[in-house]
Amino acid sequence: MGTMTQLSGLTERHYSVKEIAEKWGLSPTAIRRLFRDEPGVLRFTKEKRGLQREYVTLRIPASVAERVYRRLMRPGLVFGADPDKGNRTDDLPSSLPIGLAPTTR
Repeated sequence: MGTMTQLSGLTERHYSVKEIAEKWGLSPTAIRRLFRDEPGVLRFTKEKRGLQREYVTLRIPASVAERVYRRLMRPGLVFGADPDKGNRTDDLPSSLPIGLAPTTR
């Protein structure tokens, strides 16, 4: 990865799970699952102690959110579906808002 690409990643807008969940009309749990293993997502972990569970905070760059959105909106594909088995978009919400810019009130 070149220096210019690395620098643009530093200044790019990063969204919280809650922000994307609100904008796309999905639950935070669904967004976490959707972006959990997505390349480019920043993962911040809090070290677990003893029997405590590990806490992970995700920060999602705008470019990654846009890439995932475009992938979800491709005809014939469903998140988690196996395209070789012919899964369709019947379970996908008919309209996910693409705008990730802050809404004005």
